[in-house]
Amino acid sequence: MDTLRVCINRKASLICFLDSRNSFISDRRANIWGVKIGAEFGGKLSFGGGWNMHTNNLTKEIFLPKAGGGLDSTEATLRFAYFSYFARYVYYQSKRWKFSVTPLQIGFGRSRYDYDYAGESFRTDKKTVIVYENNIAVSYRIFRWLGAGTDLGFRWMIRNNDAIPENFNSPIYSFYSIIYWGELYKMVFPGSKLAKRL
Repeated sequence: MDTLRVCINRKASLICFLDSRNSFISDRRANIWGVKIGAEFGGKLSFGGGWNMHTNNLTKEIFLPKAGGGLDSTEATLRFAYFSYFARYVYYQSKRWKFSVTPLQIGFGRSRYDYDYAGESFRTDKKTVIVYENNIAVSYRIFRWLGAGTDLGFRWMIRNNDAIPENFNSPIYSFYSIIYWGELYKMVFPGSKLAKRL
């Protein structure tokens, strides 16, 4: 708690990043893309929010009644998106290694199915969902300006869409490269005023 108080009292810096997380919806692989923006205090404690969206276009066959009787079928695409708020803490950092934890990422959004039929577009089973995620992250700085990292965590549905039978609870994981843009800028423009400030 003393460390957190010290971080909060330090000057905040802006953070903005894209992320991609692998997970599962029922037994099918589902990728979640996100864009996040927030503030980092003392290089250790971060708060922010962002937009997250499922991008795999998972589909299922649905059946619709025909006007003259009987059933017709079409393919419906799953949509799953939510705004999220997160807190992240770096609990160990050395020259090359960084270990952090995101104990809280809570999201509010909707899931639904979209389909086209008889030349028209339809949405069905749209309901509000509440998502809770947490993860641990490990990164390694390979060069001054380049690193690699991995995230491991879990997604729980606090409020699920009971109109959609799929299971959204899932492990989440990602592997990624990191470009330290500030260090790269200082290497390319070492004598600039901005380089001296970074």
